[in-house]
Amino acid sequence: MDITLELLKKYAEKECTKQEKLAVELWVDEFKEEGSSLSKDELIAIKMEMWDNMSFDMEAPMTNKHKLGIIREDPQTVEVQIYRKIIRYAAAVIVFCGISLSTYYFLNDPSQINQEEHAYIEKYRSVKTQRGEKRTVTLSDGSTIRMNYETEISVPEHFEGDERIVYLTGHAHFNVVRNPDKPFIIYTDKSKTQVLGTSFDINTKGTNETEIIVTSGKVAFSEKGQEKNLVTLKVNDRALLHADKSIATSKVNAGKLTAWKDDILVFEGETLKEIIKVLEPWYDVNITVEDSEKLSQQYNVSFNNPSFETLIEQMSFMGKFKYSWDGAAVIIY
Repeated sequence: MDITLELLKKYAEKECTKQEKLAVELWVDEFKEEGSSLSKDELIAIKMEMWDNMSFDMEAPMTNKHKLGIIREDPQTVEVQIYRKIIRYAAAVIVFCGISLSTYYFLNDPSQINQEEHAYIEKYRSVKTQRGEKRTVTLSDGSTIRMNYETEISVPEHFEGDERIVYLTGHAHFNVVRNPDKPFIIYTDKSKTQVLGTSFDINTKGTNETEIIVTSGKVAFSEKGQEKNLVTLKVNDRALLHADKSIATSKVNAGKLTAWKDDILVFEGETLKEIIKVLEPWYDVNITVEDSEKLSQQYNVSFNNPSFETLIEQMSFMGKFKYSWDGAAVIIY
């Protein structure tokens, strides 16, 4: 999330959402010296003035702080401390004006984020895919993340500490390099997944559900913050974390259900209505079906990295329908 003057003003007026409030406070904490007598509100007030007028002279900050009511018991000592802070913060703001401030990834109510997560958040960068886009991200340890469309991950430039932590919302396939001394952990808004080295699929796009499918190795899967409610999954195991916090497991064909990572589309008994829900974001098109009876027609077909033109042509032959396509809008009739 970018820290803008408008966002700082919202914070000062107590109009921020919980997510915005956390972002601002993380931003302030990053540049706040230990033992500082200034509160967050005072620091934000200083930063707002600097952001609003980056060309103030060396004497102006002292006057500004008198106006803000910051000077207290020992004016001379406090003025020196504040003056030094202003110079430091001014430099920080100048740098921040030239770069994105996506320093954290918000996955839960701020009050639920533990200290460990809080410490990692500031060092992370966000990577997003849009509708119609897929991409692969390679992490510093060699692990890879294959991101499906409309997905976001938060990852560090380098893993520090005793754990490798990543944050996810959306749908992604993980291929984790084994390291018994440094567990790999994925947090979503509702779940925690921990592995030493394996491959698996995590999907948070279901309605209030989080799905995980294991393609190799062993995975520990639990509700976030409730590790006692944990299941251990192996190859071809699937788990669903439901809205009621229960976890259901089953055996599946992991290869088929995770084929998307290799740009393979597999439909076995899906209706045209169900298939359209996959095709629209996959190809970034909008599909309209004029004959509603065609929506219940089922298909058994797979496509290996097809262009949309190839796919719709083959499906029209199988489903005996006609279509028109102008590059963004598709009409089936």
